[in-house]
Amino acid sequence: MKKREFKLHPAILLFILTIIVMIISSVGSILNLETTYYNVNSVTGELETQVVMINNLFNRTGLQYLVSNMISNFMTFAPLCTLIVGLMGVGVAYKSGFLNAFFKIITKNKPKKLFTFLVVLLGIISSMFFEAGYVILLPIAAILFMNIGRHPSTGVTAAFAGISFGYGANLVVNGVDNTLLTYTQTATKILDQNYRVSITGNIIFMIVATFLIAYLGMIITEKYTVPKLGKFNLEEEEGIDLETEVTTREKKGVVIAILFTILVSIVLIYCIIPGLPFSGLFLNLQEKSYIAQLFGEGSYFRQGSVLIFAALLGFCGLVYGIRVKTIKNSKDLMDSMSYYLKGFASLLILIFFAAQFVLIFKETNIGVFIVVSLTELLEGMQLSGIVLIMLTFIIIMICTFFVPTLSTKWAIMSPVLVPMFMQSSFTPEFAQAVFRAADSSMKGITPLFTYFVILLGFLQIYNNKKRDVVTLTDGMSLMLPYAIGFAILWLLILLAFYIIGIPLGLNTGVMI
Repeated sequence: MKKREFKLHPAILLFILTIIVMIISSVGSILNLETTYYNVNSVTGELETQVVMINNLFNRTGLQYLVSNMISNFMTFAPLCTLIVGLMGVGVAYKSGFLNAFFKIITKNKPKKLFTFLVVLLGIISSMFFEAGYVILLPIAAILFMNIGRHPSTGVTAAFAGISFGYGANLVVNGVDNTLLTYTQTATKILDQNYRVSITGNIIFMIVATFLIAYLGMIITEKYTVPKLGKFNLEEEEGIDLETEVTTREKKGVVIAILFTILVSIVLIYCIIPGLPFSGLFLNLQEKSYIAQLFGEGSYFRQGSVLIFAALLGFCGLVYGIRVKTIKNSKDLMDSMSYYLKGFASLLILIFFAAQFVLIFKETNIGVFIVVSLTELLEGMQLSGIVLIMLTFIIIMICTFFVPTLSTKWAIMSPVLVPMFMQSSFTPEFAQAVFRAADSSMKGITPLFTYFVILLGFLQIYNNKKRDVVTLTDGMSLMLPYAIGFAILWLLILLAFYIIGIPLGLNTGVMI
Protein backbone atom coordinates (compact mmCIF):
# COMPACT_ATOMS: atom_id res chain seq x y z
CA MET A 1 0.00 0.00 0.00
CA LYS A 2 1.37 3.36 -1.04
CA LYS A 3 2.02 5.72 1.85
CA ARG A 4 0.05 8.94 1.53
CA GLU A 5 2.12 12.10 1.24
CA PHE A 6 1.64 14.58 4.07
CA LYS A 7 0.61 18.04 2.86
CA LEU A 8 0.22 21.02 5.15
CA HIS A 9 -2.86 23.10 4.39
CA PRO A 10 -1.87 26.60 3.18
CA ALA A 11 -4.05 28.21 5.88
CA ILE A 12 -2.03 26.44 8.60
CA LEU A 13 1.25 27.30 6.90
CA LEU A 14 0.23 30.96 6.62
CA PHE A 15 -0.56 30.97 10.35
CA ILE A 16 2.86 29.47 11.11
CA LEU A 17 4.53 32.05 8.85
CA THR A 18 2.65 34.82 10.64
CA ILE A 19 4.06 33.67 13.98
CA ILE A 20 7.57 33.40 12.48
CA VAL A 21 7.28 36.96 11.11
CA MET A 22 6.28 38.21 14.56
CA ILE A 23 9.28 36.45 16.13
CA ILE A 24 11.62 37.92 13.50
CA SER A 25 10.16 41.37 14.22
CA SER A 26 11.03 40.86 17.89
CA VAL A 27 14.64 39.94 17.05
CA GLY A 28 14.93 42.92 14.72
CA SER A 29 13.59 45.24 17.38
CA ILE A 30 15.96 43.88 20.05
CA LEU A 31 18.90 44.45 17.66
CA ASN A 32 17.62 48.02 17.07
CA LEU A 33 17.64 47.50 13.32
CA GLU A 34 16.80 50.72 11.56
CA THR A 35 17.65 52.53 8.37
CA THR A 36 16.75 55.73 6.55
CA TYR A 37 15.59 56.66 3.08
CA TYR A 38 14.73 59.89 1.33
CA ASN A 39 11.46 61.25 0.06
CA VAL A 40 11.40 64.18 -2.32
CA ASN A 41 9.07 66.96 -1.24
CA SER A 42 6.84 67.48 -4.29
CA VAL A 43 6.47 71.20 -3.53
CA THR A 44 10.00 72.26 -2.57
CA GLY A 45 11.90 69.49 -4.38
CA GLU A 46 14.05 68.98 -1.28
CA LEU A 47 14.98 65.59 0.15
CA GLU A 48 13.31 64.65 3.41
CA THR A 49 14.68 61.87 5.64
CA GLN A 50 12.41 59.00 6.68
CA VAL A 51 13.46 56.54 9.39
CA VAL A 52 12.42 52.88 9.13
CA MET A 53 12.49 50.71 12.26
CA ILE A 54 11.40 47.11 12.72
CA ASN A 55 8.09 47.16 14.58
CA ASN A 56 8.06 44.45 17.28
CA LEU A 57 4.78 42.54 17.25
CA PHE A 58 5.94 39.66 19.43
CA ASN A 59 5.29 41.43 22.71
CA ARG A 60 2.32 42.54 24.78
CA THR A 61 1.46 45.45 22.47
CA GLY A 62 1.93 43.37 19.34
CA LEU A 63 -0.25 40.53 20.56
CA GLN A 64 -2.92 43.06 21.52
CA TYR A 65 -2.70 44.48 18.01
CA LEU A 66 -3.02 41.00 16.49
CA VAL A 67 -6.09 40.04 18.53
CA SER A 68 -7.86 43.38 18.15
CA ASN A 69 -7.24 43.65 14.39
CA MET A 70 -7.85 40.09 13.18
CA ILE A 71 -11.45 40.78 12.18
CA SER A 72 -10.70 44.15 10.59
CA ASN A 73 -7.71 42.66 8.73
CA PHE A 74 -10.05 40.03 7.30
CA MET A 75 -12.86 42.45 6.43
CA THR A 76 -10.57 44.99 4.73
CA PHE A 77 -8.48 42.41 2.84
CA ALA A 78 -8.92 43.38 -0.82
CA PRO A 79 -9.64 39.94 -2.37
CA LEU A 80 -12.55 39.16 -0.02
CA CYS A 81 -15.31 41.45 -1.29
CA THR A 82 -14.00 41.77 -4.84
CA LEU A 83 -14.00 37.99 -5.25
CA ILE A 84 -17.57 37.67 -4.01
CA VAL A 85 -18.81 40.38 -6.40
CA GLY A 86 -16.81 39.02 -9.33
CA LEU A 87 -18.00 35.44 -8.85
CA MET A 88 -21.65 36.52 -8.81
CA GLY A 89 -21.28 37.86 -12.36
CA VAL A 90 -19.30 34.84 -13.54
CA GLY A 91 -21.87 32.53 -11.94
CA VAL A 92 -24.76 33.97 -13.98
CA ALA A 93 -22.76 33.82 -17.23
CA TYR A 94 -21.74 30.22 -16.55
CA LYS A 95 -24.93 28.70 -15.13
CA SER A 96 -27.08 30.28 -17.83
CA GLY A 97 -24.96 28.37 -20.35
CA PHE A 98 -23.71 31.50 -22.10
CA LEU A 99 -19.98 30.95 -21.50
CA ASN A 100 -20.08 27.29 -22.55
CA ALA A 101 -22.02 28.07 -25.75
CA PHE A 102 -19.83 31.07 -26.58
CA PHE A 103 -16.60 29.14 -26.05
CA LYS A 104 -17.80 26.16 -28.11
CA ILE A 105 -18.58 28.53 -30.99
CA ILE A 106 -15.27 30.41 -30.99
CA THR A 107 -13.00 27.41 -30.31
CA LYS A 108 -14.41 25.03 -32.94
CA ASN A 109 -11.70 23.71 -35.29
CA LYS A 110 -9.08 26.14 -33.94
CA PRO A 111 -5.70 25.27 -32.36
CA LYS A 112 -5.72 25.12 -28.58
CA LYS A 113 -2.49 27.07 -28.23
CA LEU A 114 -4.19 30.07 -29.86
CA PHE A 115 -6.48 30.34 -26.84
CA THR A 116 -3.58 29.87 -24.47
CA PHE A 117 -1.93 32.87 -26.13
CA LEU A 118 -5.16 34.88 -25.93
CA VAL A 119 -5.66 34.09 -22.22
CA VAL A 120 -2.15 35.28 -21.34
CA LEU A 121 -2.61 38.36 -23.57
CA LEU A 122 -5.96 39.18 -21.98
CA GLY A 123 -4.32 38.75 -18.58
CA ILE A 124 -1.71 41.37 -19.46
CA ILE A 125 -4.36 43.78 -20.80
CA SER A 126 -6.72 43.22 -17.86
CA SER A 127 -3.98 44.16 -15.39
CA MET A 128 -4.87 47.81 -16.08
CA PHE A 129 -8.24 47.17 -14.45
CA PHE A 130 -6.60 46.31 -11.12
CA GLU A 131 -8.18 43.38 -9.24
CA ALA A 132 -10.92 42.78 -11.86
CA GLY A 133 -8.62 40.48 -13.83
CA TYR A 134 -7.94 38.20 -10.86
CA VAL A 135 -11.56 37.72 -9.79
CA ILE A 136 -13.18 37.58 -13.25
CA LEU A 137 -10.62 36.45 -15.84
CA LEU A 138 -9.31 33.52 -13.76
CA PRO A 139 -12.66 31.65 -13.54
CA ILE A 140 -13.50 32.53 -17.16
CA ALA A 141 -10.14 31.11 -18.29
CA ALA A 142 -10.88 27.95 -16.31
CA ILE A 143 -14.23 27.52 -18.09
CA LEU A 144 -12.61 28.18 -21.49
CA PHE A 145 -9.96 25.52 -20.93
CA MET A 146 -12.59 23.00 -19.81
CA ASN A 147 -14.41 23.62 -23.08
CA ILE A 148 -11.31 22.80 -25.11
CA GLY A 149 -10.74 19.61 -23.13
CA ARG A 150 -7.99 20.82 -20.84
CA HIS A 151 -7.54 21.07 -17.10
CA PRO A 152 -9.21 24.30 -15.89
CA SER A 153 -6.29 25.01 -13.56
CA THR A 154 -4.14 25.41 -16.69
CA GLY A 155 -6.34 28.33 -17.69
CA VAL A 156 -6.15 29.73 -14.17
CA THR A 157 -2.34 29.64 -14.09
CA ALA A 158 -2.01 31.09 -17.62
CA ALA A 159 -4.35 33.97 -16.78
CA PHE A 160 -2.70 34.60 -13.41
CA ALA A 161 0.74 34.61 -15.06
CA GLY A 162 -0.40 37.13 -17.65
CA ILE A 163 -1.92 39.49 -15.09
CA SER A 164 0.91 39.28 -12.55
CA PHE A 165 4.05 38.91 -14.64
CA GLY A 166 2.71 41.17 -17.38
CA TYR A 167 1.68 43.92 -14.96
CA GLY A 168 4.24 46.36 -16.34
CA ALA A 169 3.23 45.80 -19.95
CA ASN A 170 0.10 46.84 -21.84
CA LEU A 171 -1.19 48.26 -25.10
CA VAL A 172 -2.27 51.64 -23.69
CA VAL A 173 -1.13 54.09 -21.04
CA ASN A 174 -2.90 53.24 -17.78
CA GLY A 175 -2.89 53.59 -14.00
CA VAL A 176 0.59 52.05 -13.60
CA ASP A 177 2.03 54.85 -15.75
CA ASN A 178 0.15 57.47 -13.75
CA THR A 179 1.45 56.08 -10.44
CA LEU A 180 5.05 55.75 -11.64
CA LEU A 181 5.04 59.18 -13.28
CA THR A 182 4.24 60.94 -10.01
CA TYR A 183 7.33 59.58 -8.25
CA THR A 184 9.60 59.62 -11.32
CA GLN A 185 8.93 63.30 -12.02
CA THR A 186 9.54 64.22 -8.38
CA ALA A 187 12.81 62.24 -8.26
CA THR A 188 13.98 63.86 -11.52
CA LYS A 189 13.92 67.27 -9.83
CA ILE A 190 16.87 66.23 -7.67
CA LEU A 191 19.18 66.70 -10.67
CA ASP A 192 17.12 68.63 -13.21
CA GLN A 193 14.26 70.95 -12.31
CA ASN A 194 13.30 71.47 -15.96
CA TYR A 195 13.06 67.85 -17.18
CA ARG A 196 9.50 66.73 -17.83
CA VAL A 197 8.86 62.99 -17.67
CA SER A 198 6.46 61.87 -20.39
CA ILE A 199 3.45 59.75 -19.45
CA THR A 200 3.88 58.03 -22.85
CA GLY A 201 7.59 57.55 -22.20
CA ASN A 202 7.28 53.75 -21.93
CA ILE A 203 4.50 53.03 -24.41
CA ILE A 204 6.61 51.43 -27.19
CA PHE A 205 8.48 49.36 -24.60
CA MET A 206 5.13 48.26 -23.13
CA ILE A 207 3.59 47.23 -26.45
CA VAL A 208 6.64 45.21 -27.51
CA ALA A 209 6.75 43.51 -24.10
CA THR A 210 3.01 42.70 -24.21
CA PHE A 211 3.19 40.48 -27.29
CA LEU A 212 6.52 38.87 -26.40
CA ILE A 213 5.33 38.02 -22.87
CA ALA A 214 2.03 36.63 -24.19
CA TYR A 215 3.92 34.42 -26.64
CA LEU A 216 6.36 33.17 -24.01
CA GLY A 217 3.45 32.57 -21.62
CA MET A 218 1.83 30.40 -24.27
CA ILE A 219 5.03 28.36 -24.71
CA ILE A 220 5.50 27.81 -20.95
CA THR A 221 1.86 26.82 -20.53
CA GLU A 222 1.93 24.39 -23.47
CA LYS A 223 5.31 22.82 -22.64
CA TYR A 224 5.12 22.76 -18.82
CA THR A 225 1.71 23.48 -17.27
CA VAL A 226 -0.48 21.39 -19.58
CA PRO A 227 1.58 18.17 -19.12
CA LYS A 228 2.01 18.80 -15.38
CA LEU A 229 -1.70 19.21 -14.63
CA GLY A 230 -2.83 16.46 -17.00
CA LYS A 231 -6.48 15.72 -17.74
CA PHE A 232 -9.52 16.90 -15.82
CA ASN A 233 -12.54 14.77 -14.95
CA LEU A 234 -15.57 16.59 -16.38
CA GLU A 235 -18.16 14.12 -15.06
CA GLU A 236 -19.03 16.21 -12.03
CA GLU A 237 -18.88 19.54 -13.86
CA GLU A 238 -22.39 20.68 -14.79
CA GLY A 239 -23.19 22.08 -18.22
CA ILE A 240 -20.04 21.00 -20.08
CA ASP A 241 -20.28 18.27 -22.71
CA LEU A 242 -17.47 18.36 -25.24
CA GLU A 243 -19.39 16.15 -27.68
CA THR A 244 -22.58 18.22 -27.81
CA GLU A 245 -22.91 20.75 -30.62
CA VAL A 246 -24.30 24.24 -30.02
CA THR A 247 -27.92 24.44 -31.18
CA THR A 248 -29.31 27.16 -33.44
CA ARG A 249 -31.29 28.51 -30.51
CA GLU A 250 -28.16 28.75 -28.39
CA LYS A 251 -26.26 30.49 -31.20
CA LYS A 252 -29.04 33.08 -31.51
CA GLY A 253 -28.98 33.49 -27.73
CA VAL A 254 -25.23 34.18 -27.78
CA VAL A 255 -25.59 36.77 -30.56
CA ILE A 256 -28.50 38.56 -28.84
CA ALA A 257 -26.70 38.55 -25.48
CA ILE A 258 -23.53 40.02 -27.01
CA LEU A 259 -25.49 42.71 -28.90
CA PHE A 260 -27.35 43.81 -25.76
CA THR A 261 -24.10 43.83 -23.79
CA ILE A 262 -22.41 45.96 -26.46
CA LEU A 263 -25.23 48.51 -26.16
CA VAL A 264 -24.79 48.67 -22.37
CA SER A 265 -21.01 48.89 -22.83
CA ILE A 266 -21.45 51.92 -25.09
CA VAL A 267 -23.35 53.66 -22.30
CA LEU A 268 -20.59 52.78 -19.81
CA ILE A 269 -17.91 54.04 -22.21
CA TYR A 270 -19.85 57.30 -22.50
CA CYS A 271 -19.58 57.59 -18.71
CA ILE A 272 -15.76 57.69 -18.92
CA ILE A 273 -15.55 60.27 -21.70
CA PRO A 274 -15.01 63.81 -20.36
CA GLY A 275 -16.47 66.96 -21.88
CA LEU A 276 -19.71 65.54 -23.33
CA PRO A 277 -23.22 66.32 -21.99
CA PHE A 278 -23.87 64.35 -18.78
CA SER A 279 -20.64 62.36 -19.33
CA GLY A 280 -17.73 61.73 -16.98
CA LEU A 281 -19.90 59.97 -14.39
CA PHE A 282 -17.14 57.51 -13.46
CA LEU A 283 -14.25 59.99 -13.66
CA ASN A 284 -12.58 61.97 -10.90
CA LEU A 285 -12.89 65.34 -12.63
CA GLN A 286 -10.78 67.04 -9.95
CA GLU A 287 -7.67 65.53 -11.57
CA LYS A 288 -6.02 67.38 -14.45
CA SER A 289 -4.94 64.54 -16.76
CA TYR A 290 -7.39 62.06 -18.23
CA ILE A 291 -5.29 59.07 -17.13
CA ALA A 292 -5.48 60.30 -13.52
CA GLN A 293 -9.21 60.94 -13.86
CA LEU A 294 -9.78 57.38 -15.07
CA PHE A 295 -7.18 55.38 -13.14
CA GLY A 296 -6.22 57.60 -10.18
CA GLU A 297 -6.94 56.77 -6.54
CA GLY A 298 -10.12 58.88 -6.50
CA SER A 299 -11.51 57.52 -9.78
CA TYR A 300 -15.01 56.05 -9.52
CA PHE A 301 -14.15 53.76 -12.44
CA ARG A 302 -11.14 52.40 -10.57
CA GLN A 303 -13.11 51.90 -7.36
CA GLY A 304 -15.99 50.20 -9.17
CA SER A 305 -14.12 48.28 -11.87
CA VAL A 306 -14.91 44.84 -10.43
CA LEU A 307 -18.60 45.68 -10.05
CA ILE A 308 -18.76 47.11 -13.60
CA PHE A 309 -17.21 44.07 -15.29
CA ALA A 310 -19.10 41.59 -13.10
CA ALA A 311 -22.39 43.37 -13.88
CA LEU A 312 -21.64 43.32 -17.62
CA LEU A 313 -20.86 39.61 -17.52
CA GLY A 314 -23.93 38.88 -15.40
CA PHE A 315 -26.15 40.94 -17.72
CA CYS A 316 -24.83 39.04 -20.72
CA GLY A 317 -25.61 35.73 -19.02
CA LEU A 318 -29.07 36.95 -17.99
CA VAL A 319 -30.06 37.97 -21.53
CA TYR A 320 -28.82 34.62 -22.84
CA GLY A 321 -30.61 32.71 -20.09
CA ILE A 322 -33.91 34.44 -20.77
CA ARG A 323 -33.56 33.79 -24.52
CA VAL A 324 -32.80 30.04 -24.21
CA LYS A 325 -34.97 29.65 -21.07
CA THR A 326 -32.20 28.49 -18.71
CA ILE A 327 -33.23 31.39 -16.46
CA LYS A 328 -37.02 31.36 -16.09
CA ASN A 329 -37.55 33.30 -12.88
CA SER A 330 -35.85 35.27 -10.10
CA LYS A 331 -34.97 32.08 -8.21
CA ASP A 332 -32.98 30.80 -11.20
CA LEU A 333 -31.14 34.12 -11.33
CA MET A 334 -30.27 34.03 -7.62
CA ASP A 335 -29.18 30.39 -7.87
CA SER A 336 -26.89 31.35 -10.74
CA MET A 337 -25.37 34.25 -8.82
CA SER A 338 -24.62 32.00 -5.87
CA TYR A 339 -23.27 29.06 -7.92
CA TYR A 340 -19.57 29.71 -7.33
CA LEU A 341 -20.18 30.89 -3.77
CA LYS A 342 -21.55 27.51 -2.66
CA GLY A 343 -18.03 26.10 -2.28
CA PHE A 344 -16.67 29.35 -0.91
CA ALA A 345 -16.25 28.28 2.72
CA SER A 346 -12.75 26.78 2.45
CA LEU A 347 -11.58 29.77 0.41
CA LEU A 348 -12.93 32.14 3.08
CA ILE A 349 -10.78 30.39 5.68
CA LEU A 350 -7.74 30.64 3.41
CA ILE A 351 -8.39 34.36 2.85
CA PHE A 352 -8.70 34.89 6.61
CA PHE A 353 -5.22 33.50 7.32
CA ALA A 354 -3.71 35.14 4.24
CA ALA A 355 -5.03 38.50 5.44
CA GLN A 356 -3.32 38.09 8.82
CA PHE A 357 -0.02 37.06 7.23
CA VAL A 358 0.13 39.85 4.64
CA LEU A 359 -1.03 42.66 6.93
CA ILE A 360 1.05 41.55 9.94
CA PHE A 361 4.15 41.40 7.72
CA LYS A 362 3.37 44.91 6.49
CA GLU A 363 2.90 46.16 10.05
CA THR A 364 6.33 44.88 11.13
CA ASN A 365 8.09 47.05 8.49
CA ILE A 366 10.36 44.10 7.64
CA GLY A 367 9.61 44.42 3.93
CA VAL A 368 10.23 48.17 3.81
CA PHE A 369 13.44 47.69 5.80
CA ILE A 370 14.68 45.16 3.21
CA VAL A 371 13.79 47.50 0.31
CA VAL A 372 15.57 50.47 1.88
CA SER A 373 18.64 48.40 2.79
CA LEU A 374 19.00 46.94 -0.71
CA THR A 375 18.48 50.38 -2.27
CA GLU A 376 21.29 51.78 -0.09
CA LEU A 377 23.49 48.84 -1.14
CA LEU A 378 22.83 49.57 -4.81
CA GLU A 379 23.49 53.28 -4.34
CA GLY A 380 26.89 52.60 -2.84
CA MET A 381 28.09 50.48 -5.77
CA GLN A 382 28.61 53.37 -8.22
CA LEU A 383 27.58 51.35 -11.28
CA SER A 384 26.87 52.29 -14.89
CA GLY A 385 25.84 50.78 -18.25
CA ILE A 386 24.72 47.18 -18.56
CA VAL A 387 25.96 46.27 -15.08
CA LEU A 388 23.75 49.01 -13.58
CA ILE A 389 20.72 47.74 -15.52
CA MET A 390 21.22 44.11 -14.53
CA LEU A 391 21.99 44.62 -10.83
CA THR A 392 19.16 47.12 -10.47
CA PHE A 393 16.83 44.60 -12.09
CA ILE A 394 17.89 41.81 -9.71
CA ILE A 395 17.62 43.97 -6.59
CA ILE A 396 14.14 45.21 -7.55
CA MET A 397 13.07 41.59 -8.08
CA ILE A 398 14.26 40.68 -4.58
CA CYS A 399 12.51 43.72 -3.13
CA THR A 400 9.28 42.78 -4.91
CA PHE A 401 9.20 39.39 -3.22
CA PHE A 402 8.94 41.15 0.16
CA VAL A 403 7.01 44.27 -0.93
CA PRO A 404 4.82 43.46 -3.96
CA THR A 405 3.09 46.86 -3.92
CA LEU A 406 4.49 48.90 -6.82
CA SER A 407 3.83 52.38 -5.42
CA THR A 408 5.42 51.63 -2.03
CA LYS A 409 8.67 50.43 -3.61
CA TRP A 410 8.94 53.19 -6.21
CA ALA A 411 8.31 55.88 -3.58
CA ILE A 412 11.38 54.56 -1.73
CA MET A 413 13.60 53.65 -4.67
CA SER A 414 12.94 56.43 -7.20
CA PRO A 415 14.89 59.19 -5.35
CA VAL A 416 17.95 56.91 -5.60
CA LEU A 417 17.48 55.08 -8.90
CA VAL A 418 16.33 57.97 -11.08
CA PRO A 419 19.36 60.21 -10.27
CA MET A 420 21.69 57.17 -10.59
CA PHE A 421 20.39 56.42 -14.06
CA MET A 422 20.48 60.09 -15.07
CA GLN A 423 24.13 60.36 -13.95
CA SER A 424 24.84 57.38 -16.23
CA SER A 425 23.16 59.28 -19.12
CA PHE A 426 19.97 57.17 -18.99
CA THR A 427 16.61 58.94 -19.17
CA PRO A 428 14.29 58.87 -16.13
CA GLU A 429 11.81 56.99 -18.34
CA PHE A 430 14.34 54.18 -18.78
CA ALA A 431 14.86 53.94 -15.02
CA GLN A 432 11.09 53.66 -14.78
CA ALA A 433 11.05 50.94 -17.45
CA VAL A 434 13.68 48.90 -15.57
CA PHE A 435 11.63 49.19 -12.42
CA ARG A 436 8.32 48.16 -13.98
CA ALA A 437 9.96 45.19 -15.72
CA ALA A 438 11.68 43.89 -12.59
CA ASP A 439 8.58 44.49 -10.45
CA SER A 440 6.50 42.40 -12.88
CA SER A 441 9.04 39.57 -12.89
CA MET A 442 8.47 38.58 -9.25
CA LYS A 443 4.96 39.71 -8.33
CA GLY A 444 3.17 36.49 -9.24
CA ILE A 445 5.25 34.08 -7.16
CA THR A 446 5.35 35.66 -3.71
CA PRO A 447 2.77 34.61 -1.08
CA LEU A 448 2.96 38.19 0.22
CA PHE A 449 1.17 39.31 -2.94
CA THR A 450 -2.43 40.02 -1.96
CA TYR A 451 -3.99 38.06 -4.82
CA PHE A 452 -1.77 34.99 -4.59
CA VAL A 453 -4.40 33.50 -2.28
CA ILE A 454 -6.95 33.73 -5.14
CA LEU A 455 -4.70 31.55 -7.28
CA LEU A 456 -4.56 28.92 -4.52
CA GLY A 457 -8.32 29.09 -4.08
CA PHE A 458 -9.09 28.40 -7.74
CA LEU A 459 -6.47 25.66 -7.92
CA GLN A 460 -8.24 23.94 -5.03
CA ILE A 461 -11.69 24.40 -6.62
CA TYR A 462 -10.50 22.57 -9.73
CA ASN A 463 -8.35 20.03 -7.92
CA ASN A 464 -9.09 16.54 -9.28
CA LYS A 465 -7.84 14.89 -6.11
CA LYS A 466 -10.33 16.41 -3.68
CA ARG A 467 -8.85 14.47 -0.76
CA ASP A 468 -5.50 16.21 -1.29
CA VAL A 469 -4.92 19.86 -0.58
CA VAL A 470 -3.26 22.37 -2.90
CA THR A 471 -0.38 23.73 -0.84
CA LEU A 472 1.45 27.02 -0.91
CA THR A 473 4.43 25.33 -2.55
CA ASP A 474 2.14 23.78 -5.19
CA GLY A 475 1.04 27.24 -6.25
CA MET A 476 4.58 28.61 -6.21
CA SER A 477 5.95 25.64 -8.18
CA LEU A 478 3.33 26.16 -10.89
CA MET A 479 4.31 29.82 -11.21
CA LEU A 480 8.09 29.28 -10.96
CA PRO A 481 8.67 28.52 -14.70
CA TYR A 482 6.73 31.67 -15.58
CA ALA A 483 8.75 33.72 -13.10
CA ILE A 484 12.07 32.47 -14.47
CA GLY A 485 11.06 32.73 -18.12
CA PHE A 486 9.47 36.17 -17.83
CA ALA A 487 12.33 37.58 -15.74
CA ILE A 488 14.83 36.55 -18.42
CA LEU A 489 12.59 37.92 -21.17
CA TRP A 490 11.99 41.25 -19.40
CA LEU A 491 15.73 41.68 -18.92
CA LEU A 492 16.50 40.80 -22.55
CA ILE A 493 13.91 43.33 -23.75
CA LEU A 494 15.52 46.05 -21.62
CA LEU A 495 19.00 45.22 -22.90
CA ALA A 496 17.73 45.14 -26.51
CA PHE A 497 16.24 48.62 -26.17
CA TYR A 498 19.52 49.85 -24.66
CA ILE A 499 21.91 48.19 -27.12
CA ILE A 500 19.90 48.77 -30.30
CA GLY A 501 18.71 52.21 -29.24
CA ILE A 502 14.99 51.61 -29.81
CA PRO A 503 12.78 54.50 -28.60
CA LEU A 504 11.05 53.70 -25.29
CA GLY A 505 8.03 55.83 -26.02
CA LEU A 506 6.79 58.85 -27.91
CA ASN A 507 9.77 61.19 -28.30
CA THR A 508 11.56 59.32 -25.51
CA GLY A 509 14.72 57.23 -25.78
CA VAL A 510 16.94 55.20 -23.50
CA MET A 511 19.73 57.77 -23.35
CA ILE A 512 19.52 61.46 -22.45
